[in-house]
Amino acid sequence: MASDSTSESRSAWLSPLGLLTMACIGVGVLARFWHLGKWPLAIDEYYFAQSVQNLLHFGFPKFACGGYYVRGLLLQYASAGLQLAGLSAELAPRLIAAVCTLVTLPAAYQIGRRLGGRDVALLAVAVLALSVWEVEIGRFGRMYAPFQAVFLWYVFFFLQYVIDGRRRALLPMLVLSAAGLAVWEGGIFLVVTNLLPPFIRHPDGRLSGRDIAYLVGCSLLLIPAYYLTMADLRTSDTDLPADYVDATDTPSQSRLDAAIPPFKTLKSHLGWAAAFLVPLGFVIWAAVRQVRTRLQPRAQPLAALGVVFVLGCAALQQFELAVGLLVIMVLLGVLTTESLSPATARPLYIAVLVCAVFWVVFGISTHDWHAPGLSPLQTLFLLGYEFVRFPDTARQVAMPWARTVPLLSLGLLILVGANILRGVLRYRNTSPVERILLALFVVLILAAAASNPPRQETRYVFFLYPLALLFSIVTFGRLMRALLGDSPLGARAAVAVCLVAFVLSEDFRPQHLWNIDSEAVNFRIGMGARLSSHYHPRSDTRAAATWLQAHAVPGEDRVIISYPGVDFYYPKSDYYFVADSDPRFESWACSRGTVQRWSNLPMIHSYAALQAKLTGARRVWMVLEPSRMQPILATLPPGHWTLEWTSREHDIVIVSVRAPH
Repeated sequence: MASDSTSESRSAWLSPLGLLTMACIGVGVLARFWHLGKWPLAIDEYYFAQSVQNLLHFGFPKFACGGYYVRGLLLQYASAGLQLAGLSAELAPRLIAAVCTLVTLPAAYQIGRRLGGRDVALLAVAVLALSVWEVEIGRFGRMYAPFQAVFLWYVFFFLQYVIDGRRRALLPMLVLSAAGLAVWEGGIFLVVTNLLPPFIRHPDGRLSGRDIAYLVGCSLLLIPAYYLTMADLRTSDTDLPADYVDATDTPSQSRLDAAIPPFKTLKSHLGWAAAFLVPLGFVIWAAVRQVRTRLQPRAQPLAALGVVFVLGCAALQQFELAVGLLVIMVLLGVLTTESLSPATARPLYIAVLVCAVFWVVFGISTHDWHAPGLSPLQTLFLLGYEFVRFPDTARQVAMPWARTVPLLSLGLLILVGANILRGVLRYRNTSPVERILLALFVVLILAAAASNPPRQETRYVFFLYPLALLFSIVTFGRLMRALLGDSPLGARAAVAVCLVAFVLSEDFRPQHLWNIDSEAVNFRIGMGARLSSHYHPRSDTRAAATWLQAHAVPGEDRVIISYPGVDFYYPKSDYYFVADSDPRFESWACSRGTVQRWSNLPMIHSYAALQAKLTGARRVWMVLEPSRMQPILATLPPGHWTLEWTSREHDIVIVSVRAPH
């Protein structure tokens, strides 16, 4: 896939691939916007929509019972403006997300052209336009699609500033990094990335006064970034009942949680602690040798510091982080492949090998770092996981992807991994654009894996998906050139292989796009739970509210909600029930546990209080989650409740309750 010439650029969109790409864009636009506001809010959309309602009422996203919801501040205000202009609570945030997935396309095209030429850029745009994941996230009124757009345009200006030396690109780069904070807490990744340009321009680490001033200025943005990312403004000490006792965490069922890092138990084994002096001695010896090598005769302080960090990671058995640091340093030119040859870096490799041997033997020989009763094979498996535990790319990135879209995730792993490996081994034959993009990708994958998000889901790295696609397309192009030569036939074969690979992946689902506004697709009816989590589950909360509207008699009946979102469509609800043993209780409770934060309904959080609310009304209706209904209904005498309604997707139920005598 040759680089574009000026004449090729003008005719790019009139070529067969360009026309195909435009057709894909047309289909993608229709899929993104067709009946966009038709269906009710998904659960995560409900939280966002409720905060926007608070914003419209108070002027800022304040909960009526206290606390603030500052996630996606920029999007909240934009959505509020659209609602004031007449758009519905469902359509306003989704429209922003859908537009942002289209705004992403020109940025992907520009980055793709710089990375691999016209064909790479057009293929990337075509795939992103038809990607079911891109379309679904574009129809999801949250911050993931907007942040992807911010990120890709940030990368565009980042390359202009770092590689082309265009100072005028600095301002939009910094503005986008600041805007990223107001879009999603992952915006802190961009704020940290702002610190990279001086080190990319001076990989030896010898910075000028202007570079230091730049770093100081960019570091100032880290203060609000850290605060907005880490501060919990939603809750306060007065939200929970005075007599509330923290619920005991349910033990994890994952074998990966059955262990702690072995180095934490080292102090309990005096003999092994003494033996650790051997690998520690090798680490110190290698660090001294490497520092001397990096500082003489030509000072390379950044390389010396980086190698010391790598050795420190090996000493603490974090070999994934050690390898990741080496890869990043090579791609950024801080280290060269020649300086890492066995002849030059022998002390480094010896020290890492000694550390690896020590921790393997220690892990196999001791048993207090993991749960008892594990087989030798299970012990080895857990020990291997401890070697790559931080950043936890295995659980935060690899496992969610392998669980939901195994073919796509395996293909991306192989293709992107091959691209990174080539960039490291053939550093001098890799363009600066590709090396910097690869380094940025590795940095951000590691950062995302280290951020410990609340759930393990694919959407937390959604912003990196376009870069992964670009790297995969570039790898396919190189493979075809290696087989067929640098010829028109090779270029056409590369395009064909990329398109076939996309069609065979889980991200190409034309039937899904054709029925994008249907009930079955929207509510994931017949779709497996794993794939549904990739797109985000949706529930028909509006249908439950409509049923209540037809059957509940205001003033005579009592409606108790225990499913988030139904209250949005049925504001005449009387109470919200969530048990104080529920893991969501602490974040949902407000005003000493008397108010449910999101709905602002009076809150019931004990089964005794729930029993009391079952009297004094003609009939009590309860809206429940099937997965959590049994403990609630078990408190009632047999025959005192009747299942009245179930959603088509079987994730919401309504029961009528007769007061016990």
